Amino acid sequence: MSSYNSLERTIARLLNNYPFVKKFSKLLYSRLVYLRNRKSYKSTSSRVVTAFSCDDVSTFFGYYDKSPVNSAGLVLACLTKADTSKKPSVEQQVELAVFDVKGDVVLKIGVDVHNWQQGCRAHWLDSDLFIYNDFDVETESYISCVYSVSNRKQIKRFAMPVQDSFANKYLISLNYQRLMTLRPDYGYRNLPDLNDRKLANLDSDGLWKIGYETGEIELFLSISDICRLKPNDAFFEAVHKVNHVMISPDGSQFIFMHRYIIGGQRFDRLILASANTFEMRLLSDFGMVSHCFWADGHTILGYMRGPDGIDSYWIINVVTGEFSELPCKGLKVYGDGHPHVSGDWFITDTYPDKARMQHLLYCNWKSGEVNEVAEFFHGFGFDGESRCDLHPRLSPDGKSVYFDSVFSGKRQLYRMELPV
Repeated sequence: MSSYNSLERTIARLLNNYPFVKKFSKLLYSRLVYLRNRKSYKSTSSRVVTAFSCDDVSTFFGYYDKSPVNSAGLVLACLTKADTSKKPSVEQQVELAVFDVKGDVVLKIGVDVHNWQQGCRAHWLDSDLFIYNDFDVETESYISCVYSVSNRKQIKRFAMPVQDSFANKYLISLNYQRLMTLRPDYGYRNLPDLNDRKLANLDSDGLWKIGYETGEIELFLSISDICRLKPNDAFFEAVHKVNHVMISPDGSQFIFMHRYIIGGQRFDRLILASANTFEMRLLSDFGMVSHCFWADGHTILGYMRGPDGIDSYWIINVVTGEFSELPCKGLKVYGDGHPHVSGDWFITDTYPDKARMQHLLYCNWKSGEVNEVAEFFHGFGFDGESRCDLHPRLSPDGKSVYFDSVFSGKRQLYRMELPV
């Protein structure tokens, strides 16, 4: 396997202090090593891979923390005729579709917000209802809507966009305009970027809680509140954002990332918050937090920097705050990935290796078993905001995996059964 070795990763980590140099160096080096390591095939897998396709358009779902399939076997996907190797644009038409168990489209609705990494943040609330983000032209604001498949109509509308939700109890929202300004990969382009004055206003920005039944909105945690949690002098000269909210399985708490940027360099903190009070706890403050997932009600599994300064997959006990290394020793050679957990097992992926292959890995986070089940080619034409991470997500029964890929030359949502 042509993965990047520890020396190469160390150099990349040191270049984090010089983001523009890193970007140029990575671009040049990746092309040079590809010429030596390229493979004769575009994909290989242990099981049959099935694409969700419709009228020769591109299909994709979104992030790794939400599964596109519900308990009834219905699958959510975004459809677009746009060239997804280019940056997203408000001029592009995107539809949100529901596929049935046969792979046929049973309904489509137009949406006015999207990005290639998270789509319109669509996800299932139950076997009938799904929520998604949209744009209200009259109020010039981002909103979220709930749609009923059985009734074929929108049944609820909230005055703010959704970041995560807990069934029909509550939503957590954040400022997608701030996100677009500082991290356009996950933002929407319907509104202009925030200016420096608005970016510096931390008192009226942060995380909002929205009651599902009432629609009442509360600024639950401001960025100022978050900065007061074990404050750092560097906060005064930084710009701040919050992202990647993930609610616990029982809905009582949630995690999120506090990211602050100084001179182009990003620093990450992972924070645990109660969903019912303003109480927060700092889980990780070692400089880098990449991708996390709730393994169970008291355990976070994620790729991040540990207490010893090592970047790896770690397990955090949210009750004690204790870090422990994941027993999956075979994962170390693969580097960062997007883990999605179901029971004792999780699926994760890799970034393109020297041969531009992305690997799909099926692992047991308790026994340490690691199985490589597939690899897919990622061409240079999809880069930066237009990249296509596999973002693997397990089905509710844990028997299959759904992922986005561009190995065919076009962005598509795929399904593959797992060796369970």
